Amino acid sequence: MTLTQFLLARIAEDEAAVLALLDPPASRAAGTPARPTLDTPLARSGGWELTPRRVLAEVAAKRHLVELAYEATGLDMTVDLDRTVNAREDSGVAFVGDRMLRTLALAYAEHPDFDEDWRHPPL
Repeated sequence: MTLTQFLLARIAEDEAAVLALLDPPASRAAGTPARPTLDTPLARSGGWELTPRRVLAEVAAKRHLVELAYEATGLDMTVDLDRTVNAREDSGVAFVGDRMLRTLALAYAEHPDFDEDWRHPPL
């Protein structure tokens, strides 16, 4: 499994979990309590609330970051073609997109499919 595949799978799991909260199978039966809405607080701390709407917004933002990481790597590769000395492989500096993806993956480090090689992004 690639880092991108791992991230997209975890993001999809986050989305599925929130959508299941919004429409659990039990809520479809007669006489069950009202199901949560997009704005029902899932957690609170001071004046801050975690709602399904916020989780879904974070899911969309993470997917967009994965896309941006791909674009950033493409730009890095283009810049590397313009270099005449000190190729990236020689410098030890990872592509920006790779560093972005590795950083996003840290939120899922406890998942059994997490690869420990992703934990410490190269500089």
